[in-house]
Amino acid sequence: MMIKRRWRCIDKIKVMLVEDDIEWQRGICDFLGGHPQIEIVCCVSSRKECQTALQNTAIDVVLMDIMLGEQSGTGLDAALDIAYEHLAVKVIMLSSVDYDDEVFYEAFLSGAYDFVYKNDFEQLPNVIAESLENKTSKYGSRLRKLVFDKKKELLTPHDSELLRLIGQGRTQQEISQMNSVSLAAVKKQVGRLLEKFNWSGSSKELADKCLKWGLLDKP
Repeated sequence: MMIKRRWRCIDKIKVMLVEDDIEWQRGICDFLGGHPQIEIVCCVSSRKECQTALQNTAIDVVLMDIMLGEQSGTGLDAALDIAYEHLAVKVIMLSSVDYDDEVFYEAFLSGAYDFVYKNDFEQLPNVIAESLENKTSKYGSRLRKLVFDKKKELLTPHDSELLRLIGQGRTQQEISQMNSVSLAAVKKQVGRLLEKFNWSGSSKELADKCLKWGLLDKP
């Protein structure tokens, strides 16, 4: 049986939903719209729309679909953007399907407060309220540290330096000249990094993620 929460806030909690499935968007907005302490400020369907709304609207909590459009993981990218650029905003990840553990863990590494399956949408009011009362969820901080430490162990000092340079926009040719090593050696190190992280995107995208995750030590 679900325990009803005692709501202590006076002002309504301002919530944005990021969901590209029209049926889920309508259903979740209708459900939360009837709650006396929650205000649905806006419903958007993309990472870009989410970024624009956050720049122009006061928002307390973002409900983020983990999959946006056809590209899996864009919800994770959007959550990481929020954690990096809007520290006061809480993100609650939503999913309609089970993902492997790595996706679940990355949600917390990307700054999510909690993870709720859409079929359990009735939990959302309580989770939303708890997110404003607590800095992290009861297990989110432990999972975040576990995943952070695991990914941090993948990086050598040379790896971190390489990623910093890539993140700054340096080309592999420039990096080879700066470090007085062959271009082939740089390419090999980049390839090893992509393999370590099981990364299918570009090295620049990986560098940007590692920076936002906090994995790159300051020089």
